[in-house]
Amino acid sequence: MNPLSAHRKLLLLLALAAALRFYGLNWDGGLGAHPDERYIVALAEGLRFSPPSALDPFALDPLYPYGHLPLHLLLALRTLLPAADPLLLGRALAALSDLATVTLASLLGREVFGERAGLWAAAFLAVMPLHVQQAHFFTADPLLAASVVGALYYAVRLARRGRPADGLLAGSLFGLALSTKFTGAFLLFPLGMALTFHAGGRRWRLGTLALTAAGGVFAAADPYALAEWGSFWHAVSRQAAILRGTLDAPYTLQFHDTLPYLYPIVQQLRWGMTAPLGLLAFGGLGYALWRAVRESPSPAEWILLAWALPFFAFFGGLPARFPRYLLPLTPLLALYAASLPGKVAAYLRPVALLTALIVSVALVATYHLPHPWMAAAEWLDGHLSPADVVAVEHWDQPLVPPATGATVRVLPVFDADTPEKQAVMERVLAEADYIVIASRRGYGVLAGWPERYPWTARYYQRLFSGDLGFVPVACFHRDPRLGPLVIKDDPAARVNLTLPDLCRAAVTWRFSPGRLDESFVVYDHPQVLIFARR
Repeated sequence: MNPLSAHRKLLLLLALAAALRFYGLNWDGGLGAHPDERYIVALAEGLRFSPPSALDPFALDPLYPYGHLPLHLLLALRTLLPAADPLLLGRALAALSDLATVTLASLLGREVFGERAGLWAAAFLAVMPLHVQQAHFFTADPLLAASVVGALYYAVRLARRGRPADGLLAGSLFGLALSTKFTGAFLLFPLGMALTFHAGGRRWRLGTLALTAAGGVFAAADPYALAEWGSFWHAVSRQAAILRGTLDAPYTLQFHDTLPYLYPIVQQLRWGMTAPLGLLAFGGLGYALWRAVRESPSPAEWILLAWALPFFAFFGGLPARFPRYLLPLTPLLALYAASLPGKVAAYLRPVALLTALIVSVALVATYHLPHPWMAAAEWLDGHLSPADVVAVEHWDQPLVPPATGATVRVLPVFDADTPEKQAVMERVLAEADYIVIASRRGYGVLAGWPERYPWTARYYQRLFSGDLGFVPVACFHRDPRLGPLVIKDDPAARVNLTLPDLCRAAVTWRFSPGRLDESFVVYDHPQVLIFARR
C-alpha cells in the first residue's frame, strides 16, 4: 500500500471522527445532564493553581474516586481560556482524547497486524457509537483509553526494538493512565509481557526505566494521591465496593438481573459497536485466543492479549457492568475485528462500518434539538402555577423551574420498600397535582423487581394504568433518527408496563435494538413523562 495513500486515508478518517465528536458538544444546552461530568467539572471549578494547596481535590471532596489528571487538565484549559464554558472545554478535551485513541489504534494496528488492519481499526473506532457518544461526555474514560492504547503501542515497540525511548514513553503513558483512573494498573501485564519478550541484559534496565517514568509521571500528575494516600485509597475502595455490588447505589440497580460477561457483550452488540462490528470484534478476540492456545502468535499479539484478557476478565465479571468501562478495551476489539481472517470477515467489515456509521450519525443528528429535560421544563413553566404541587423522583432531575413557584415534593422510589417509605410516597401522591418522571431510571428497573420492591412495582403498575388517578399529559424525547429510521427501545416493555400513546411518535421505520443500558440513553436522549391528576 502506498504510504501516502494510507496517510491520506487516515486523515480522512480522522476528519470524519472529528466531525462526529465535535458536532453537538453542547448537546444538553449547558444543563450538565451527565452526573459524572457535572461532578468532575464542578470539582475542577473549585481548584486553583495558587496556592499549591488549592490544587488538592480531597480538600473539596475526600471521596473523589478518580485520578486527578482530568481535573488539572480542565483547570489548565480554564486558565488559558477563562471566557469559555468549563463544561464545553471538558467535552472538547474528551473529543480530542478520543481522536488520539483513533490515531494510536491505527499506529498500533499497523505495528502488529499491518497497515491495512490499522486503517480498518481506525475506521471502526471513528464511527463506533460507543466512542462517538462517550467523546461527548467529559469523564475519565476517554483520556484513559488514549493513554492505554499509547502505552500498548510503545510496549510493542519496546518488545521489538528494545530502545530506551520506547520504554520511557510506554512507562510515561502508563503513569498518565494511572493518574486518570486506577484502572490503568492493568497495564502492568502488557508492560511485563513486553519486557519478557525482550531478551538480554538490558531487560532489567529497561524495566526500571519504564517503571521510573510511570512513577514520575504519576507523582507529577496526581501528587495528592501520594501525599494523601489514605484518602485516595478510601475513595477508590468505596468506588470498588459500589462496582462489586456490596454498596448500593441507584445507578447500579439496573444490573440486578444481568449476567456477567454476557451483559457487556450484548450491550456492545445492541448499541456500543452494533451487531455486525461486535460479532467481528469478539470473534476476532476468540480467534486470537485460539491462536494463542494452538499456535505460536507473535510477541506483539501476546502483549495485546495481556491487556485484553485480564481487563475483560475483571470488568466483564463485575456486578456493575457499565459499558463505558470497556472503552480502554474497544480499540483492541476494533483491531481484532480488522485483522480477523476469512471471507466472511472480509464481507462483514464494510457492513459493520456502514451500520455503525448510521447509528452514530442518527445519534449526533439529534443533538441540535432541545434536550428533553429542557423541553419538559419549558412545558412545566407554561402549565404550572404557584398553587400546584409537583412530585419528582429522588436521584433524577426535578425539572421544575423555580420561577413557577410550584411546590416540589420528592418520591423516594429508590429507598427500600419499608412502611416509612410507603407512608411518605402516599402522602406526596395525595398532595401532588403532577408527577414528573425525568427518565427510565425508576420504572425501568423497580417495576420489574417485585421481589425487592413489591410496593414500588405495584405503584408503577397503578400509575401507568391510570388507577392512581393520574393521566399522562406530556412526553418528551429525541430518539436517534436518520430520515425515516428511528432507533428506540421500549424501557417499559421489559417490566410489563405500557408507555402512553403520546410517547409513540408516528414513524416510517422504527428499529428497536432491545433493552439498552441506562447510560446509553438517560444522559443525552432520556424520555420524560409528565402525569397530571385527573
